[in-house]
Amino acid sequence: MNAISIERTTHDLAGAYSVEVDNVPDQEWDRIASDFADINPEQTACYSGLHWKGRDSHILLRRDGKPVAGARVALVSLPVMGRGLAFLRFGPFWRRRDSAADPEIYRAMIAALVQEYCVSRGHCLTVLARPHPHYHVLECGWLRDLGFAQRRKYDDPERYLVNTALDENAQRQSLAQKWRYALRQALANSLDVRLAEDPGEIDAFQKLYVSMMERKQFSSTTPVHLTGQLITNLPEKLKPKLVVAYHEGKLVAGATVGLFGDTAYYMFGATSADALPLKAGYALHWWISQWLYRQGFAWYDLGGASHEPGLRQFKKQFVGKAGQIVTMEGEYERWTTSLGRLSADVVFGVRHLKRRIRHGAKFGAATDAKS
Repeated sequence: MNAISIERTTHDLAGAYSVEVDNVPDQEWDRIASDFADINPEQTACYSGLHWKGRDSHILLRRDGKPVAGARVALVSLPVMGRGLAFLRFGPFWRRRDSAADPEIYRAMIAALVQEYCVSRGHCLTVLARPHPHYHVLECGWLRDLGFAQRRKYDDPERYLVNTALDENAQRQSLAQKWRYALRQALANSLDVRLAEDPGEIDAFQKLYVSMMERKQFSSTTPVHLTGQLITNLPEKLKPKLVVAYHEGKLVAGATVGLFGDTAYYMFGATSADALPLKAGYALHWWISQWLYRQGFAWYDLGGASHEPGLRQFKKQFVGKAGQIVTMEGEYERWTTSLGRLSADVVFGVRHLKRRIRHGAKFGAATDAKS
Protein backbone atom coordinates (compact mmCIF):
# COMPACT_ATOMS: atom_id res chain seq x y z
CA MET A 1 0.00 0.00 0.00
CA ASN A 2 1.13 3.55 -0.75
CA ALA A 3 -0.28 5.11 2.41
CA ILE A 4 1.68 7.78 4.24
CA SER A 5 3.26 6.23 7.32
CA ILE A 6 2.35 7.93 10.57
CA GLU A 7 3.12 5.90 13.68
CA ARG A 8 1.04 2.67 13.71
CA THR A 9 -0.10 2.43 10.09
CA THR A 10 -1.37 -1.02 9.15
CA HIS A 11 -2.03 -4.41 10.66
CA ASP A 12 -3.80 -7.54 9.55
CA LEU A 13 -7.21 -8.45 10.89
CA ALA A 14 -7.68 -12.22 10.81
CA GLY A 15 -5.64 -12.23 7.60
CA ALA A 16 -8.59 -11.16 5.43
CA TYR A 17 -8.37 -7.40 5.86
CA SER A 18 -5.73 -4.73 6.25
CA VAL A 19 -6.27 -1.87 8.68
CA GLU A 20 -4.80 1.61 8.35
CA VAL A 21 -4.75 3.89 11.38
CA ASP A 22 -4.29 7.67 11.19
CA ASN A 23 -2.42 7.56 7.90
CA VAL A 24 -4.92 8.62 5.21
CA PRO A 25 -4.63 12.27 4.11
CA ASP A 26 -7.83 14.27 4.55
CA GLN A 27 -8.57 14.85 0.86
CA GLU A 28 -7.96 11.19 0.05
CA TRP A 29 -10.20 10.14 2.96
CA ASP A 30 -13.12 12.21 1.68
CA ARG A 31 -12.60 10.97 -1.87
CA ILE A 32 -12.78 7.38 -0.58
CA ALA A 33 -15.80 8.18 1.62
CA SER A 34 -17.72 9.54 -1.36
CA ASP A 35 -17.94 5.99 -2.74
CA PHE A 36 -20.11 4.83 0.19
CA ALA A 37 -23.90 4.91 0.45
CA ASP A 38 -23.85 5.35 4.23
CA ILE A 39 -21.35 8.17 4.65
CA ASN A 40 -22.44 10.84 7.13
CA PRO A 41 -21.17 14.45 7.38
CA GLU A 42 -19.52 13.72 10.72
CA GLN A 43 -17.54 10.88 9.16
CA THR A 44 -15.81 13.14 6.64
CA ALA A 45 -12.33 14.47 7.32
CA CYS A 46 -13.40 17.98 6.32
CA TYR A 47 -16.15 18.19 8.93
CA SER A 48 -14.61 16.18 11.77
CA GLY A 49 -11.22 17.86 11.49
CA LEU A 50 -12.75 21.32 11.72
CA HIS A 51 -15.36 20.41 14.34
CA TRP A 52 -13.06 18.41 16.65
CA LYS A 53 -10.05 20.68 16.01
CA GLY A 54 -7.57 17.86 15.50
CA ARG A 55 -8.82 15.64 18.31
CA ASP A 56 -10.08 12.99 15.90
CA SER A 57 -8.57 9.71 14.78
CA HIS A 58 -9.44 7.45 11.88
CA ILE A 59 -9.37 3.84 10.70
CA LEU A 60 -9.68 2.60 7.13
CA LEU A 61 -10.43 -1.05 6.41
CA ARG A 62 -9.37 -2.62 3.11
CA ARG A 63 -10.04 -6.01 1.59
CA ASP A 64 -7.82 -7.06 -1.33
CA GLY A 65 -6.55 -3.48 -1.40
CA LYS A 66 -10.01 -1.95 -1.85
CA PRO A 67 -11.47 0.32 0.85
CA VAL A 68 -14.54 -1.42 2.31
CA ALA A 69 -15.19 0.52 5.55
CA GLY A 70 -14.00 3.49 7.56
CA ALA A 71 -14.59 5.44 10.75
CA ARG A 72 -13.54 8.77 12.22
CA VAL A 73 -13.51 8.83 16.02
CA ALA A 74 -13.37 11.79 18.40
CA LEU A 75 -10.88 11.28 21.22
CA VAL A 76 -11.44 12.88 24.62
CA SER A 77 -8.76 11.88 27.14
CA LEU A 78 -8.55 12.84 30.78
CA PRO A 79 -5.41 14.65 31.98
CA VAL A 80 -2.70 12.54 33.63
CA MET A 81 -4.56 9.22 33.22
CA GLY A 82 -4.27 9.25 29.44
CA ARG A 83 -7.48 7.26 29.16
CA GLY A 84 -10.88 8.46 28.09
CA LEU A 85 -13.47 8.26 25.38
CA ALA A 86 -13.26 7.22 21.74
CA PHE A 87 -16.59 8.42 20.34
CA LEU A 88 -17.83 7.16 16.98
CA ARG A 89 -20.87 9.19 15.96
CA PHE A 90 -23.06 8.06 13.03
CA GLY A 91 -20.55 5.50 11.80
CA PRO A 92 -18.79 3.48 10.66
CA PHE A 93 -19.47 3.67 6.94
CA TRP A 94 -19.35 0.21 5.37
CA ARG A 95 -21.87 0.02 2.49
CA ARG A 96 -20.18 0.81 -0.82
CA ARG A 97 -22.35 2.26 -3.56
CA ASP A 98 -21.12 -0.40 -6.00
CA SER A 99 -21.60 -3.46 -3.75
CA ALA A 100 -24.30 -5.29 -1.83
CA ALA A 101 -24.33 -4.67 1.93
CA ASP A 102 -22.14 -7.28 3.68
CA PRO A 103 -22.60 -7.55 7.48
CA GLU A 104 -19.22 -9.30 7.72
CA ILE A 105 -17.55 -6.02 6.77
CA TYR A 106 -19.39 -4.18 9.54
CA ARG A 107 -18.29 -6.75 12.13
CA ALA A 108 -14.69 -6.63 10.90
CA MET A 109 -14.71 -2.82 11.14
CA ILE A 110 -16.02 -2.89 14.71
CA ALA A 111 -13.39 -5.50 15.63
CA ALA A 112 -10.66 -3.21 14.26
CA LEU A 113 -12.05 -0.28 16.28
CA VAL A 114 -12.10 -2.30 19.49
CA GLN A 115 -8.53 -3.50 18.91
CA GLU A 116 -7.21 0.00 18.28
CA TYR A 117 -9.10 2.14 20.79
CA CYS A 118 -9.93 -0.29 23.60
CA VAL A 119 -7.08 -2.80 23.57
CA SER A 120 -4.17 -0.71 22.25
CA ARG A 121 -5.07 2.70 23.68
CA GLY A 122 -7.15 1.74 26.71
CA HIS A 123 -10.14 3.95 25.91
CA CYS A 124 -13.82 3.20 26.17
CA LEU A 125 -15.30 2.99 22.65
CA THR A 126 -18.76 4.54 22.29
CA VAL A 127 -20.75 4.01 19.08
CA LEU A 128 -23.88 5.93 18.08
CA ALA A 129 -25.34 4.15 15.07
CA ARG A 130 -26.48 6.17 12.05
CA PRO A 131 -30.28 6.72 12.18
CA HIS A 132 -31.15 5.00 8.90
CA PRO A 133 -34.68 3.58 8.44
CA HIS A 134 -33.36 0.18 7.33
CA TYR A 135 -29.99 -0.21 9.05
CA HIS A 136 -30.17 1.43 12.50
CA VAL A 137 -31.84 -1.51 14.23
CA LEU A 138 -29.58 -3.98 12.43
CA GLU A 139 -26.39 -2.20 13.44
CA CYS A 140 -27.49 -1.89 17.07
CA GLY A 141 -28.21 -5.62 17.12
CA TRP A 142 -24.77 -6.41 15.70
CA LEU A 143 -23.15 -4.19 18.35
CA ARG A 144 -24.91 -6.16 21.10
CA ASP A 145 -23.77 -9.42 19.49
CA LEU A 146 -20.20 -8.09 19.54
CA GLY A 147 -20.26 -7.43 23.28
CA PHE A 148 -21.30 -3.78 23.38
CA ALA A 149 -23.56 -2.57 26.18
CA GLN A 150 -26.19 0.13 25.89
CA ARG A 151 -25.49 2.28 28.94
CA ARG A 152 -27.10 5.58 27.93
CA LYS A 153 -30.25 6.64 26.14
CA TYR A 154 -29.80 9.31 23.51
CA ASP A 155 -31.00 12.72 24.68
CA ASP A 156 -32.94 13.54 21.48
CA PRO A 157 -33.71 10.07 20.08
CA GLU A 158 -36.30 10.70 17.38
CA ARG A 159 -34.96 11.46 13.89
CA TYR A 160 -37.38 12.61 11.21
CA LEU A 161 -36.77 11.34 7.68
CA VAL A 162 -38.79 12.45 4.66
CA ASN A 163 -39.14 9.85 1.91
CA THR A 164 -37.73 11.73 -1.08
CA ALA A 165 -38.19 8.79 -3.46
CA LEU A 166 -41.77 10.10 -3.98
CA ASP A 167 -42.83 12.27 -6.89
CA GLU A 168 -44.58 15.59 -6.24
CA ASN A 169 -48.12 14.21 -6.15
CA ALA A 170 -47.24 11.28 -3.88
CA GLN A 171 -45.30 13.58 -1.56
CA ARG A 172 -48.28 15.93 -1.22
CA GLN A 173 -50.51 12.98 -0.39
CA SER A 174 -48.04 11.88 2.29
CA LEU A 175 -48.08 15.26 4.07
CA ALA A 176 -50.23 15.76 7.14
CA GLN A 177 -53.28 17.91 6.38
CA LYS A 178 -52.09 20.90 8.44
CA TRP A 179 -48.68 20.87 6.78
CA ARG A 180 -50.28 20.70 3.35
CA TYR A 181 -52.53 23.67 4.20
CA ALA A 182 -49.55 25.71 5.46
CA LEU A 183 -47.65 24.85 2.28
CA ARG A 184 -50.45 26.26 0.12
CA GLN A 185 -50.29 29.49 2.11
CA ALA A 186 -46.50 29.62 1.74
CA LEU A 187 -46.60 29.07 -2.01
CA ALA A 188 -49.11 31.91 -2.35
CA ASN A 189 -46.57 34.34 -0.82
CA SER A 190 -44.38 34.48 -3.93
CA LEU A 191 -41.22 33.32 -2.22
CA ASP A 192 -38.16 32.90 -4.42
CA VAL A 193 -36.54 29.61 -3.36
CA ARG A 194 -33.37 28.47 -5.11
CA LEU A 195 -29.83 27.17 -4.77
CA ALA A 196 -27.27 29.76 -3.70
CA GLU A 197 -23.96 29.74 -5.55
CA ASP A 198 -22.42 33.10 -4.71
CA PRO A 199 -19.97 33.27 -1.75
CA GLY A 200 -21.73 36.44 -0.66
CA GLU A 201 -24.92 34.48 -0.14
CA ILE A 202 -23.10 31.99 2.07
CA ASP A 203 -21.86 34.88 4.20
CA ALA A 204 -25.37 36.38 4.32
CA PHE A 205 -26.80 33.03 5.43
CA GLN A 206 -24.27 32.69 8.25
CA LYS A 207 -25.05 36.24 9.40
CA LEU A 208 -28.76 35.40 9.29
CA TYR A 209 -28.10 32.49 11.63
CA VAL A 210 -26.23 34.71 14.10
CA SER A 211 -29.05 37.25 13.94
CA MET A 212 -31.62 34.52 14.59
CA MET A 213 -29.74 33.31 17.68
CA GLU A 214 -29.53 36.86 19.02
CA ARG A 215 -33.23 37.49 18.33
CA LYS A 216 -34.28 34.32 20.14
CA GLN A 217 -31.67 34.84 22.88
CA PHE A 218 -30.36 31.33 22.36
CA SER A 219 -26.78 30.11 22.60
CA SER A 220 -25.74 27.48 20.07
CA THR A 221 -22.82 25.15 19.43
CA THR A 222 -24.04 24.43 15.89
CA PRO A 223 -21.01 24.93 13.56
CA VAL A 224 -22.94 26.86 10.90
CA HIS A 225 -19.73 28.77 10.15
CA LEU A 226 -18.41 25.62 8.46
CA THR A 227 -20.89 25.92 5.57
CA GLY A 228 -18.50 27.71 3.23
CA GLN A 229 -15.55 25.44 4.01
CA LEU A 230 -17.59 22.27 3.47
CA ILE A 231 -18.90 23.54 0.13
CA THR A 232 -15.38 24.50 -0.95
CA ASN A 233 -13.37 21.53 0.31
CA LEU A 234 -15.53 18.41 0.07
CA PRO A 235 -15.37 16.35 -3.17
CA GLU A 236 -18.07 16.93 -5.76
CA LYS A 237 -20.26 13.99 -4.73
CA LEU A 238 -20.34 15.21 -1.11
CA LYS A 239 -20.57 18.98 -1.52
CA PRO A 240 -23.47 20.43 0.53
CA LYS A 241 -25.94 22.77 -1.12
CA LEU A 242 -27.15 26.05 0.32
CA VAL A 243 -30.84 26.63 -0.39
CA VAL A 244 -32.20 30.14 0.23
CA ALA A 245 -35.63 31.76 0.27
CA TYR A 246 -36.12 35.43 -0.60
CA HIS A 247 -39.18 37.63 -0.29
CA GLU A 248 -39.21 40.91 -2.17
CA GLY A 249 -35.45 40.69 -2.56
CA LYS A 250 -34.78 40.06 1.14
CA LEU A 251 -33.26 36.84 2.51
CA VAL A 252 -35.78 35.35 4.94
CA ALA A 253 -34.69 31.70 5.28
CA GLY A 254 -31.90 29.33 4.33
CA ALA A 255 -30.68 25.80 4.85
CA THR A 256 -27.42 23.95 4.34
CA VAL A 257 -28.28 20.51 2.93
CA GLY A 258 -25.62 17.81 3.10
CA LEU A 259 -25.62 15.29 0.25
CA PHE A 260 -24.15 12.05 1.58
CA GLY A 261 -24.70 8.64 0.04
CA ASP A 262 -28.37 7.66 -0.05
CA THR A 263 -29.42 10.39 2.38
CA ALA A 264 -29.51 14.19 2.39
CA TYR A 265 -29.13 15.94 5.74
CA TYR A 266 -30.62 19.19 7.00
CA MET A 267 -27.37 20.41 8.56
CA PHE A 268 -27.87 24.11 9.39
CA GLY A 269 -30.86 26.40 9.09
CA ALA A 270 -31.67 30.06 9.70
CA THR A 271 -34.71 32.32 9.43
CA SER A 272 -35.48 36.01 9.82
CA ALA A 273 -38.33 37.49 11.87
CA ASP A 274 -40.33 37.77 8.62
CA ALA A 275 -40.15 34.04 7.88
CA LEU A 276 -42.89 32.92 10.28
CA PRO A 277 -45.83 34.95 8.90
CA LEU A 278 -44.67 34.12 5.37
CA LYS A 279 -44.41 30.42 6.30
CA ALA A 280 -41.08 30.46 4.54
CA GLY A 281 -39.92 27.26 6.22
CA TYR A 282 -42.65 25.30 4.48
CA ALA A 283 -41.75 26.62 1.04
CA LEU A 284 -38.04 26.11 1.68
CA HIS A 285 -38.27 22.48 2.79
CA TRP A 286 -40.84 21.61 0.13
CA TRP A 287 -38.49 22.94 -2.56
CA ILE A 288 -35.64 20.90 -1.05
CA SER A 289 -37.70 17.69 -1.00
CA GLN A 290 -38.61 18.10 -4.67
CA TRP A 291 -35.03 18.90 -5.68
CA LEU A 292 -33.78 15.81 -3.80
CA TYR A 293 -36.34 13.66 -5.61
CA ARG A 294 -34.96 14.84 -8.93
CA GLN A 295 -31.40 14.12 -7.77
CA GLY A 296 -32.29 10.55 -6.76
CA PHE A 297 -31.88 10.72 -2.98
CA ALA A 298 -33.91 8.22 -0.97
CA TRP A 299 -34.19 10.16 2.30
CA TYR A 300 -34.07 13.68 3.69
CA ASP A 301 -32.94 13.55 7.33
CA LEU A 302 -34.40 16.55 9.20
CA GLY A 303 -32.57 15.73 12.43
CA GLY A 304 -34.20 15.74 15.85
CA ALA A 305 -36.66 18.05 17.54
CA SER A 306 -34.56 19.16 20.55
CA HIS A 307 -37.59 18.69 22.84
CA GLU A 308 -39.36 21.64 21.17
CA PRO A 309 -43.07 20.81 20.58
CA GLY A 310 -43.49 23.21 17.66
CA LEU A 311 -40.44 21.87 15.86
CA ARG A 312 -41.52 18.30 16.51
CA GLN A 313 -44.96 18.99 15.03
CA PHE A 314 -43.46 20.65 11.93
CA LYS A 315 -41.11 17.74 11.23
CA LYS A 316 -43.59 14.98 12.06
CA GLN A 317 -46.24 16.44 9.74
CA PHE A 318 -43.67 16.90 6.96
CA VAL A 319 -42.52 13.27 7.32
CA GLY A 320 -46.17 12.33 6.91
CA LYS A 321 -47.45 8.88 6.06
CA ALA A 322 -44.63 7.77 3.74
CA GLY A 323 -41.62 8.92 5.75
CA GLN A 324 -39.99 7.38 8.79
CA ILE A 325 -39.39 8.47 12.37
CA VAL A 326 -36.33 6.54 13.52
CA THR A 327 -35.98 6.21 17.28
CA MET A 328 -32.30 5.84 18.04
CA GLU A 329 -31.54 3.17 20.60
CA GLY A 330 -28.75 5.10 22.28
CA GLU A 331 -25.00 4.91 22.75
CA TYR A 332 -23.35 1.49 22.83
CA GLU A 333 -20.06 1.01 24.64
CA ARG A 334 -17.20 -1.45 24.82
CA TRP A 335 -14.13 -1.33 27.07
CA THR A 336 -11.34 -3.68 28.09
CA THR A 337 -10.23 -2.02 31.36
CA SER A 338 -12.16 -0.58 34.27
CA LEU A 339 -10.06 2.60 33.98
CA GLY A 340 -11.26 3.09 30.42
CA ARG A 341 -14.88 2.75 31.47
CA LEU A 342 -14.42 5.07 34.46
CA SER A 343 -12.73 7.70 32.29
CA ALA A 344 -15.60 7.62 29.80
CA ASP A 345 -18.12 8.01 32.62
CA VAL A 346 -16.32 11.15 33.76
CA VAL A 347 -16.33 12.58 30.22
CA PHE A 348 -20.03 11.86 29.77
CA GLY A 349 -20.77 13.31 33.21
CA VAL A 350 -19.21 16.60 32.13
CA ARG A 351 -21.18 16.48 28.86
CA HIS A 352 -24.44 15.98 30.75
CA LEU A 353 -23.67 18.92 33.05
CA LYS A 354 -22.94 21.21 30.08
CA ARG A 355 -26.22 20.21 28.42
CA ARG A 356 -28.19 20.96 31.58
CA ILE A 357 -26.55 24.39 31.82
CA ARG A 358 -27.35 25.16 28.15
CA HIS A 359 -30.93 23.93 28.55
CA GLY A 360 -31.39 26.07 31.65
CA ALA A 361 -30.08 29.16 29.87
CA LYS A 362 -32.34 28.50 26.90
CA PHE A 363 -35.39 28.02 29.13
CA GLY A 364 -34.59 31.17 31.05
CA ALA A 365 -34.24 33.20 27.85
CA ALA A 366 -37.55 31.90 26.54
CA THR A 367 -39.26 32.77 29.81
CA ASP A 368 -37.81 36.29 29.77
CA ALA A 369 -38.97 36.79 26.19
CA LYS A 370 -42.54 35.92 27.09
CA SER A 371 -42.72 38.15 30.16
